Amino acid sequence: MDPSTRLLVDVEEIRHLIVRMARVTDHGDVSEYADLIAVDASWQMPGSDVVRGRDNVMASARERRAGGLTGPGANTRHVVSMVSVSVEGDRASAQSSWQYFGQTTTSPTLLAIGSYADAFVRTSNGWRFSERIATAG
Repeated sequence: MDPSTRLLVDVEEIRHLIVRMARVTDHGDVSEYADLIAVDASWQMPGSDVVRGRDNVMASARERRAGGLTGPGANTRHVVSMVSVSVEGDRASAQSSWQYFGQTTTSPTLLAIGSYADAFVRTSNGWRFSERIATAG
């Protein structure tokens, strides 16, 4: 594949990964996170400490779900937009904006907005998140 085509494919795969993460967060099973995140990933949600390692990221997601903040039955939705991706070899980064809605089955309400600063690594199974820093505001 020529370099220009490879870049376009990489950017599209990374954008798809960002969208897939939002869908898994809202509707998927926590075990699906494992297919999206590098083993040594770091994750930071607004107002939280940095979480390191895929297993710890998944545990953090389980806690948010147990608290009714996300996941099936929480009636929440993450909307991601304005995604800008930069690829350099087997590493990439992306900046995007997010909106977090609650009460999506009755009267959707915007609960928070913010930005994602993401980093990615190319693995033998495709691109994976290596870092996410989510900020509110």
